[in-house]
Amino acid sequence: MAAMLLASGLALAGGCSGPSPDAGEEDGGRAGSEGGVLVFGAASTTQALGEACAAFETKEGGRVATSFASSSALAQQIIHGARADLFLSANVAWADAVEKKGLVAERVDLLGNRLVLIAPAGSALAAKTMDDLPSAPIRRLALGDPASVPAGIYARQSLENLGLWKVLAPKVVAAADVRQALVYVEQGAAEAGIVYATDAAITDRVRVALTIPETAHDPIVYPLLLTKSAEGNPAARRLYGYLRSAAAVFETYGFTVRADHAKAAP
Repeated sequence: MAAMLLASGLALAGGCSGPSPDAGEEDGGRAGSEGGVLVFGAASTTQALGEACAAFETKEGGRVATSFASSSALAQQIIHGARADLFLSANVAWADAVEKKGLVAERVDLLGNRLVLIAPAGSALAAKTMDDLPSAPIRRLALGDPASVPAGIYARQSLENLGLWKVLAPKVVAAADVRQALVYVEQGAAEAGIVYATDAAITDRVRVALTIPETAHDPIVYPLLLTKSAEGNPAARRLYGYLRSAAAVFETYGFTVRADHAKAAP
């Protein structure tokens, strides 16, 4: 299942090289023997993390390979042997899953985000509050898979806490990751979707109909992990430090940066 999700959600960051979708199974998932770094990132971080890695390559030289998919798929890849050096997860639970396997050398909570309800750009969908959704003309509601994808987990939690899950659950179209949920709405395959605010901001093919109250779900936290397999890779440790200070890059894409990392990028 994890391999299928990884393959379907894989994206490569501009400016950085990328491994094959099954990296880690035959060649250990290394970005290269000469100071290379392999970074796994939640799909929602594709542009921002890709840009930060590209800037690091320019500054440091060497090679950074990036692989983006659902945090659940990437965490399972690491647990089953993919030798990623860094992992930026879209929620705490999947970071915890990796750490519980004894695979984490260091960890910091790096980023935050918001959830929004989106509709196609030309849609007439009108909703003043979340309570309007049951009566709205929505046949399909795109979410990341609520069973495993962080954005979907947060979305379901929000709908449950707002008393809307039971009525809206039959309309849910589960996506392999949050970017696939975005595509469903972009293409009109779903009349609405719930994604991160940062995802909605990368396209003009959707519009934000509502911002979901932060009180309706657990805080959205992106932990950054330096894995045990990276302990002998000085370039990986330098990239770990670089990302912790790259607030300006992440804020450009709409992420909030945890206060202890909110300083200018080097």
